[in-house]
Amino acid sequence: MHRIFGKAKPVVAGPTLDDASASMEKRGGEVEGKMKALDEELLRYKTQLSKMKPGPAKNQVQQRAVRAS
Repeated sequence: MHRIFGKAKPVVAGPTLDDASASMEKRGGEVEGKMKALDEELLRYKTQLSKMKPGPAKNQVQQRAVRAS
């Protein structure tokens, strides 16, 4: 009979609620770390821009600040 209808496939258990919760917590921590790093980078650009005179160098730093986010 197995030749005609085949065998039943084994049941594979999915992730548990605890596994999903732990994964979400880990991902949240990673995202917050990235946000903190970007905030520090933008603050550095902001202080750098406040000390610069208008011109091509300032425009270049502004473009880097826009691309950082």
